[in-house]
Amino acid sequence: MAGDLSGQDLRGMNLRGRILRDADLSGSNLSGQSLNDLDLSGADLSGCDLSGAILSRVDLSNAVLAAADLSEADLSGADLSGADLTGANLRDASFARADLNGAVLADADLTMTDFAGADLNGVEGVTDDQLAAANVDSNTRLP
Repeated sequence: MAGDLSGQDLRGMNLRGRILRDADLSGSNLSGQSLNDLDLSGADLSGCDLSGAILSRVDLSNAVLAAADLSEADLSGADLSGADLTGANLRDASFARADLNGAVLADADLTMTDFAGADLNGVEGVTDDQLAAANVDSNTRLP
């Protein structure tokens, strides 16, 4: 089910267990969706509305999430290694135990973002001010 799903309202669509590797979902609305365990590696989710979505254990490695709205989303245990989150809204999202090694967080809103136990090693573009606005713990691997 990969391909061009850009600009679509995908709320309510059952995508569970689907392989959407390298799919174009840019500008789509997936707000509030339960998307556990999906393979979205390399997908284009730029400008996508994922607010309140449940994305635990999702493979988002090398995905493009630039300017995406991930506010209040649950990305616990997700793989975001190498993902581009430039300018994304990550306010109040949970990245607990997520792998963000090598991800780009330039200009992302990290206000109250939960990075407990997350791997932020090698994250690019993140500032001390951004990290100060986020929640980290002793198990968080900082850049």
